[in-house]
Amino acid sequence: MTKATGDTEAGGASAKGDDLASELAYVRSLAEEGRNAPLVGGRFFLIWGAVIGFTALLIYVNYAAALNLGFVNGFTPWITAFVTGWILSFTLGRRTGAKPGALTIGNQTANSVWFSVGIFISLFWITLMVVHDNYIDGGMAPYFLFSLVFPVAFGLYGVAFFATATAARLGWLRYFAYLSWGFAIVSLFLLGSPHQLLVGAVGSLSCAALPGLILVRQEPSEIV
Repeated sequence: MTKATGDTEAGGASAKGDDLASELAYVRSLAEEGRNAPLVGGRFFLIWGAVIGFTALLIYVNYAAALNLGFVNGFTPWITAFVTGWILSFTLGRRTGAKPGALTIGNQTANSVWFSVGIFISLFWITLMVVHDNYIDGGMAPYFLFSLVFPVAFGLYGVAFFATATAARLGWLRYFAYLSWGFAIVSLFLLGSPHQLLVGAVGSLSCAALPGLILVRQEPSEIV
C-alpha cells in the first residue's frame, strides 16, 4: 500500500468517525431533552406529492375543460412525472443524509418503508403499461386497470405513514394514514371515472405534499 493510499483511507475513516461522533452527540442531546430525532425525509413526500398531484390535476383539467392539449394525452405526462420524481429524489434527496438524526432508527425505518412504496408503485404502473389491454376480450374497458393505481397507492401510503409514525414516535402522522385510506376508498368508488384524477390530485397534495412540507419545516439544519 502506498503512503498516498494509506493517507486517503485514513482520511476517509476519520471523516466517517467524525460523522458518527456528531450523530451520536446530536442523538444524546435529544435524549437529554426528552425529544426524538425529527424525520429528515420530508422533501421526498413533498416531491412526489407535488409531482403526482399536479400531473393528475393537469390531466383532469384538460379532460374537464375539453382542452385536448396534445402533450397531456397518453402516457407522456405520467412518464414525465415518474422520471422527474425519481430524478429529484436522487438529486435533492442526497442532502437528507447530511441532516442530523438521519442515522436514527426512526429515519432509517421511514426511508426504507417509503422507498419500498415508491419502488412498488413504479413497478405496478410499468407493469400495467404492458398488461392493461390483455383483458379487453373479457369485456374490460381499455386502460381500466390504471384506475387501480390511486387506490393501491393511497392504501400503501396509509401503511407507510402508520409504520413511520410508530418508528419516529410522531403520532400526528397517523392522521395522514387515516386520510390516505379515506382517499383509497373514495378512489375505489370512482374506478374507471375521470373524476378519480381529481380525487387523486387532491389526495396526493393532502397526503404527501402537505405532511412533507410540515416535516421539511421541522428538519434540523445540516450542522448540529
